[in-house]
Amino acid sequence: MKAQLKAAKKVAALKKALKAAPPAKKAAIKAKLAVAKKALAKATAKVKKVFSGKKPIKARIAAIKAKIAAAAHPKRKAALKAQLKAAKKVAALKKALKAAAPAKKAAIKAKLAVAKKALAKATAKVQKVTAKLRAGGKIIKARIAAIKAKIAAATHPKKVAALKK
Repeated sequence: MKAQLKAAKKVAALKKALKAAPPAKKAAIKAKLAVAKKALAKATAKVKKVFSGKKPIKARIAAIKAKIAAAAHPKRKAALKAQLKAAKKVAALKKALKAAAPAKKAAIKAKLAVAKKALAKATAKVQKVTAKLRAGGKIIKARIAAIKAKIAAATHPKKVAALKK
């Protein structure tokens, strides 16, 4: 953020200098201003990347796996598994992109763009399914059913007592 602030101040100072400059020096100041604007855009992009809230793909995969483990409803579990598959494909393509020869990078980037779209679509599907289930209260019902099934399947009296608590 400091780099962004510094770049913004430089752009502001150059704009002020451009207004006050004689016509002979305006071209040189305009060139400096263009360079400063590029630096500002680069710094802003870097800040956006840090503060975008998007987790690295490995962290997203771990979070999806945890959600699958916690999911009780089969529809949500299926949607999460599809999301996990898409996320793994994105991760594999990113890894391949790093190791690829410059000639093959364009093709991998195209595949990566398609995979990212598929991941976004899968994520949207998970959100839609989750919202639908929450609205109907089916997630809680599915959890209750799962607990009742465990109680029914339990044979040892201590396990039954522990599950009923």
